[in-house]
Order: sequence, then C-alpha cells, then structure tokens
Amino acid sequence: MALALVSTEFLTAMGLLVILVGVPLFVLGVIALVTGYIQYDAERYLEELEAAEAAEVAEVAEDGELADD
Repeated sequence: MALALVSTEFLTAMGLLVILVGVPLFVLGVIALVTGYIQYDAERYLEELEAAEAAEVAEVAEDGELADD
C-alpha cells in the first residue's frame, strides 16, 4: 500500500537510476571477476611451465650433459 503513495515520476526516476548505475556496476564486476580468473590461471600455468623446465634441466644435468641455460 505504501507504494501507491509514491508518485510514478519518482518511481520512473529511481528505475532509470538503477539501470544507469546498477547495470554498468554489474558489468564491471563480471569483467573484473573474469579478468581475475584469467590472471590466476595464467600465473598457475606459468608456474607449471617453470617447474617442468626446471625438472628438464635437472634431468639433463644428471645425465652429465651441459645444460643450455
């Protein structure tokens, strides 16, 4: 019942405000979340590559061959 006491112009203005502010904030939040995941995944992948490379260098060094480093 309290909603009936508010003018339609006010409700329209509040709706537009929610759309103009809320939607961009939601989109930026999704972009930040995806960017953070991509950065985390890239760092984890690089760590795996470095670990594999270090293991390969250690294996070559154990075989008595010179390592290209």
